[in-house]
Amino acid sequence: MSFSFKGLIAAGLVGSLAGCTGSTDPETASLFDNIKNLNSGEYDRQIAEKDREAQAIIANNQASQRRIASKERQVSSNAGEISALRSRLSQVKAQAAAARAQVASDPAKAQRLNALEAQLSGIQSDVNAGAVSAATRSELNRVSAAISALTS
Repeated sequence: MSFSFKGLIAAGLVGSLAGCTGSTDPETASLFDNIKNLNSGEYDRQIAEKDREAQAIIANNQASQRRIASKERQVSSNAGEISALRSRLSQVKAQAAAARAQVASDPAKAQRLNALEAQLSGIQSDVNAGAVSAATRSELNRVSAAISALTS
């Protein structure tokens, strides 16, 4: 009886082992696969790999957040610059309007003032389009200086 009982146990073990799928996926692995994967360190390797992936995602997200913050600072800075340029543009336009009466009797100066006002319109278009540059500011200052030269 013991021989047949041992045979039955051996057959049961063989049958149980035959049910192993060899899966390394904890969701589909059988009990024996899970034991094998735990003992071999397969699950530790999978966890370490997922941790590396998570760290890479976190690092990428942090880099993206830094880029976004930098862009937001730039937008804020540009908005301040545009506001300052619009203010300066208004001042120069007022300067041109005041100069109009002074140059009205001189057709050459009036023509030059018309050209400078057209240039101011171009600058205004650039500023309205978001142009923020030292060149825009410099051009605005040159127009102002030219208007001053017309009236002196």
